[in-house]
Amino acid sequence: MIMSGDSGIEPIPVDKRPINSLDLLAIWFGAGISIAEFWAGSLLVPGVSLLTAILVIILGHIIGNALMGLVAIEGYNVGVPTMVLTRRPLGIKGSYLASILNYLQLIGWTAVMNIVGARAIDTVFTILGYPSNTKLWIVVIGLLNTAWTLAGPKKWRWLERASAVLLLFLVAWLTITTINTCGGLDLGRGAGELPPLLALDLVVAMPVSWLPLVADYSRLCRSSGFWSTFTGYFVSSSLFYFIGGYTNSYLGLSDPISIIAAYGLGVPAMLIIILSTTTTTFLDIYSAAITFKNIKPSEPLNRQIVIVGLIGTIIALVFPMEEYEWFLLLIGGSFVPLAAIMITDYFLVAKAKYSIEELMGSRTVSVRLSGLIAWALGFAVYMAISTYTPWLGSTIPSIIVTSALYYVLVKTMKQ
Repeated sequence: MIMSGDSGIEPIPVDKRPINSLDLLAIWFGAGISIAEFWAGSLLVPGVSLLTAILVIILGHIIGNALMGLVAIEGYNVGVPTMVLTRRPLGIKGSYLASILNYLQLIGWTAVMNIVGARAIDTVFTILGYPSNTKLWIVVIGLLNTAWTLAGPKKWRWLERASAVLLLFLVAWLTITTINTCGGLDLGRGAGELPPLLALDLVVAMPVSWLPLVADYSRLCRSSGFWSTFTGYFVSSSLFYFIGGYTNSYLGLSDPISIIAAYGLGVPAMLIIILSTTTTTFLDIYSAAITFKNIKPSEPLNRQIVIVGLIGTIIALVFPMEEYEWFLLLIGGSFVPLAAIMITDYFLVAKAKYSIEELMGSRTVSVRLSGLIAWALGFAVYMAISTYTPWLGSTIPSIIVTSALYYVLVKTMKQ
């Protein structure tokens, strides 16, 4: 079970933190090996050429992972979860809005991962001759994810290390199988009508979706989490994006479950599914519980973990998973500008010096209008570009506009 020192939102002293940089790297490596990444990669091709997809995947992950790494530095230095960090630019009540949105998106991601994991396992068992029973596998995956989360950070370090090693071998095998199945690498394949900058948004959106969670784990680490966070997620997520786009360009299969069936991968595929689903989803469940504690610090963490795991499983039993592309863009619209505000506030406004009294003590501000206004306008910019001029790309303009706007507002409003 999770130890009391890891269950609160109070700052954790460096010498009391349960994991090291290798453990943190393993956590984010496991998070990037996901059917969701596979699926997102398949959205790129044939919309763009395979060469463009590769370039977009690399650039998008550099941008998104750099943002992740900067938030990881904040978590390491201050020792508090991400949503507590938002109290500084948004105010404590303003941070509740971010917490509510994050709580809802994490429950949604829990449900989505339960669904895709269960469908893939069901496909594998059906191929092996067993009757289909997706709802049973949703329950099994949901229980496994919840149990893994309840194990807590001190157990995660061994679970994640073992899983990372196994996943590394399995992913290498999957990559070789993919290349042998497709039989070549034509970088010009798949040229279509997807604007490259919109494709970039679809890549950046995936690491950005983790931004509200990053400090939750770097605060547990005994050494600065920038490179562990950046490298771990960059390697695995980029590879899975590539495999998804590469396979779709050759086999025309955008559904990762259909790809599993086409390959006839059997038991190795099932191991990838179970491990990748669990190493991704437990982060959603744990951070949803930590996020809730930003609103209600007295809430027992383990109870919230069980509640989130249960709700995510129930939703998965009835939720039709559609419009995945717009889900990614909506996440980007919400959290790209928030990340820009957090990073601008910490590194430029506060000069990398946050006072615990400002976050949790007598100097805590109820609402900071400068942060909320900049966040709302940043979201509007992101969604307007996505809707009306998608060829321009939303991510970089939104970051620039939100950061500049926030800096000007916080200097002029003095609030």
